[in-house]
Amino acid sequence: MNTLIITAHPSTKGFTHQLAAIYKELSETEGRQVEILDLYTTNLKQDFLRFEDMKEMKTLDETTRKMQEKVDWAEELVFIFPVWWADAPAILKNWIDCNFTAGFAFKYENGKPKGLLAGKTARIFATSGAPGFVYSLFPVNYRILWGMMRLGFCGIKTMSIKVFGKMEELNNDQKKSMLDKEMKKIFG
Repeated sequence: MNTLIITAHPSTKGFTHQLAAIYKELSETEGRQVEILDLYTTNLKQDFLRFEDMKEMKTLDETTRKMQEKVDWAEELVFIFPVWWADAPAILKNWIDCNFTAGFAFKYENGKPKGLLAGKTARIFATSGAPGFVYSLFPVNYRILWGMMRLGFCGIKTMSIKVFGKMEELNNDQKKSMLDKEMKKIFG
C-alpha cells in the first residue's frame, strides 16, 4: 500500500510532525511505501487558487500535475493538521482547492457528482487547544465536512477522524500516551 501523509503545521517541532513521523514508521513496518508531504516546506509550493474564467482551471501547472501524481500514487491519504478557526489551516484547504479539481477528483454525470478517487482511503488527525469532543458538536462536524463533503465527494472513504484536544494542557508523556493509544487502534 502507498501512503501519502499531508501535514499542515508551520512548526516542525509540534505534535503534528511527531504524529506524521510515527505514522510513517508504523506504516513502513507493515511494508507500505510512505511519503510525507509537508505543505510548509515542500519545494512544490502552490499560490492560492486564482482564476478569472473556470476554463483556466483545466490547464494544469507543473506543480498541480506533480501533486495530482502524488495523490494518484497513494492508496491512503493521511491528513495531519492543527485546528485553526474550527478547520484546517488555509494552506491545506488551498491544497485541496488546487489539486482536487474537476476531471481529476470528481466530475458531474447527468447533474450528479461522481467521485473519481474511489478505492482510496483517508485518515484525519487534527490537534486542538479545545477538548476534542467539541468538534463533534458543531452543526457541520468533521465527519460531515471532511468525510462526506470533501473526501467522500471525491470517492475517498474516510477510515477515521481523530481530534487530539487540549494540546496546550498536556505534557509530552501525556501526548505520547494519547498517540500510542490511537496508533494501537490502527496498527494493532
